[in-house]
Amino acid sequence: MTPAIECRGLSFGYDARRPLLRKISFVVEEGERVALVGANGAGKSTLLWCLLGLHRCSGLVRLFGLAPAAAREKLGVVFQNPEDQLFMPAILEDVALPLVNRGLPRREALERARQALAAMGLEDQAQWPARRLSLGQRKRAAIAAALVVRPQLLIMDEPTAELDGRSVRQLRSALDSLKITLLIAGHHIDFLAQTATRAMVLEEGRLAADGPARELLSDTGLLERAGLR
Repeated sequence: MTPAIECRGLSFGYDARRPLLRKISFVVEEGERVALVGANGAGKSTLLWCLLGLHRCSGLVRLFGLAPAAAREKLGVVFQNPEDQLFMPAILEDVALPLVNRGLPRREALERARQALAAMGLEDQAQWPARRLSLGQRKRAAIAAALVVRPQLLIMDEPTAELDGRSVRQLRSALDSLKITLLIAGHHIDFLAQTATRAMVLEEGRLAADGPARELLSDTGLLERAGLR
């Protein structure tokens, strides 16, 4: 079976003399639920951008056996800043837009968008513009926009940032119901330990550990060395 993600010898840096990522190699099989953790500046977001083809890096990156640009219809992505995904007059339109762009009839796209917003607890705000929402609500709307396309691989960058406890529980419940591959970068150790089955720990641009999520994310020594405690 072709892996969902294949990454071999990935390196990246704005200055070749000071790379931000150094020889990163890993494989994520279809159906895996993987947490990517590390301190601020460890390279988590940079690695995600390289996997998505948004940074030109050295090494091999394949998503479902394809170059990142060729695999985009298989992906759902949640960026760290929800404003990057929310710009329409109403968040219902934001969430429906990826479906409309893929050729789905508008009525069906809007119905699926309503369902995705309801799953994130935002059905009452569907007609609001993003600027009227709290940051936590905007995060959930961006997550709805990623899930509405029913992706095979969902990549998320800090999805729990600014979410209250109830919103985190809603997100975990929504993710638990998905039968897809997950790669989630973040700092929320408890959330990641409950959501992921595997964890990869980045430390200063290198892959410092890779193994069962509950085991690695309860290893206080490892977390302290990686700047997570």
